Amino acid sequence: MKLAVQTTAIAALLAGIAGTAAADDIRIGYINKMGDHPWFVAEVEGARGAAEAAGASFTVQDVQFNADMAITALDTMIGDGVDGIAIVVPDRGIGPVVAARAAEAGIKLVAVDDDIYHQDGTKVPFVGLDSYNIGQAVGNELARQFTASGWDAGSLRLASIEDRKADTCMQRNKGAEDAFLAAVPGVSADQVVRVAYDNTMVNAIDVMTTTLTANPTVENWIFYSCNDDGVLGAARALENSGYSADQGIGIGIDGSRACDAFGNGRASTFKGTMWFNAANHGKDAVNLLISAIKDGADMPENTFSQPELVNLDNFGDYKDGLCG
Repeated sequence: MKLAVQTTAIAALLAGIAGTAAADDIRIGYINKMGDHPWFVAEVEGARGAAEAAGASFTVQDVQFNADMAITALDTMIGDGVDGIAIVVPDRGIGPVVAARAAEAGIKLVAVDDDIYHQDGTKVPFVGLDSYNIGQAVGNELARQFTASGWDAGSLRLASIEDRKADTCMQRNKGAEDAFLAAVPGVSADQVVRVAYDNTMVNAIDVMTTTLTANPTVENWIFYSCNDDGVLGAARALENSGYSADQGIGIGIDGSRACDAFGNGRASTFKGTMWFNAANHGKDAVNLLISAIKDGADMPENTFSQPELVNLDNFGDYKDGLCG
């Protein structure tokens, strides 16, 4: 049976750490696949902060998507005597090697962002996102806003803006579609228009414009994608085609375009984005390792981060973190 622990549960798991002796003899290593990307910068800082808070030492290595460098960093950290390693693998194919070497050395291991597996197919404890559930969060919010809109369900169309080469993206779209259709019985799968795109906002504008041209009688659109680029691109296409802000509802994922969408304070069909705080991934990974090392606690198979809805109304609360 798979286990899933939400971010809030980590605090409960570690409730007793503050009252125990400092973990100044614990050494944590963090291997990161793209250390200069803002997501991973925040993630590493979250990990470092968790280690410092627990009194553990912390070492980080950026491997810049180089699988060989990742294995070398792993061997180096093991040789230096770390007690636990968190790794964002540059290539999931090295997962069995990473898992085997950590196991041979008796090192606690947790995978972050990209899941990896032992040679026998068992999963290394994982901290990150669950694509289908993220999509469900989008679909539920779309359903809530659709219900509040008072639109006629029969004249509605759903645009599923899909990067079909990326399984993560397709899982997010599927989650959004399933959740919306389950929550809104008056809308059927026949009303879904599938729009292929290449994961860029410019292309999303182009393909959604083509979709609007092919469906000139549709008055209202629900739209979703695997990231903000797909959704904001569709929103721009609607605006460029003469649709008003109250004729579409799109919810993005990742928060990367929140500043573009909400920074001018003007309403649009981009109604919100499900944002993830990358720092929580690093923090959760280190906290799990420290708990396992100190207290012998079993690490759950999956620790999934939960998104926060950022919209025009609450954007001010997130602006500094998203637009800094």
